[in-house]
Amino acid sequence: MAKGRKKTAVWQGFLAGGLLTLGIYLLGLLFLTLLLVKGALSEGGSFPMVAALCALASLAGGLLTVRLTHWRAGGALTAGAFLFVLLLAGLGFGGEITWAGRGGVLLLCGLAGGLLSGAAGPRKRRRRK
Repeated sequence: MAKGRKKTAVWQGFLAGGLLTLGIYLLGLLFLTLLLVKGALSEGGSFPMVAALCALASLAGGLLTVRLTHWRAGGALTAGAFLFVLLLAGLGFGGEITWAGRGGVLLLCGLAGGLLSGAAGPRKRRRRK
């Protein structure tokens, strides 16, 4: 009988991390919208909160991917897939993205979260004999 956890497939780890990233981001946007409508958050403070939310969502999904796949580059790949979805949504709804303005900053925040998740991932441990 084998001891320990069952190994999941790599694609299952990426799917779980990507879904967690999108879920956190969408729920966070709903919560920030509620704060804006109620007046608890000013319009000027909304973009820094969205950028922080993007970084945190990317970090959480990347950490889950790294933990499930034991592949440290998985965090950056999950962040890349998340940012690609954001890019497609921005192009689909807005028509264009200003790279020098807030669009580029949002993508950089998401990428930073993915890179941090890879750096904070589990280290390989040596087995003792």
